[in-house]
Amino acid sequence: MNLDAIVQGQDADSGLPGGSELARFTDAVLKNPSDLEAARAELVARLGEAEMVDAASVIGNFQRMVRIADSTGIPVDGLMAEANADVRQQLGLNELPSVRLA
Repeated sequence: MNLDAIVQGQDADSGLPGGSELARFTDAVLKNPSDLEAARAELVARLGEAEMVDAASVIGNFQRMVRIADSTGIPVDGLMAEANADVRQQLGLNELPSVRLA
C-alpha cells in the first residue's frame, strides 16, 4: 500500500483495489457531503455494497476513536511513538494542532 496516496488524494495510486473510489468516498463523508451519493455509487459499482458498508463502518469507528482520544488527551507513549515515527512523518501527522507525544 502506498501511504503517500493518503496525502496526495483521490488521484494517487494507493495500490489497493478500488483505492481511488475509497478515497473519494472517505473525502465525501468527511469533507464534501454533496459528493456523497455519487461517491457511494462509484464505490458500490467497483467493490460491492458489502465493501461500501465496511468502508463506512471503518470511517465511523475511526472518527469515534480519534474524538475520544483527542478529548481525553491520551498521549502516544514512547514505544508507539518510535514504532510509527516514519508513518507520522510521511502523512504529516506531526504538524496537526492536536499532536502531543509523550
